[in-house]
Amino acid sequence: MKVPKRIQPLVDDGLVDEVLSRLMSGKEADVFIVRCGDAIRCAKVYKDAAKRSFKKAAQYQEGRKMRSGRRARAVEKGSTYGRAQQEEIWKTPRWMP
Repeated sequence: MKVPKRIQPLVDDGLVDEVLSRLMSGKEADVFIVRCGDAIRCAKVYKDAAKRSFKKAAQYQEGRKMRSGRRARAVEKGSTYGRAQQEEIWKTPRWMP
């Protein structure tokens, strides 16, 4: 299967060896079955905001900490930069063994 663009950084870092198949697609993300060495795992890939219909996103993200004060202020104000940063944080792949 072709490697989705959002999983490619994990492949480049050697964390994912192969994308086997798509497990499911939901309102906020797609879930793929991936092979990592001898282990079979799942990788969750968040959709772009324009394609996502997750109405409670603000509640879902509540309580998340941001290290950058500039980023936090921009997100709080809802500026163009803040929305772009919030989207990037939402979609950034995180590895959880």
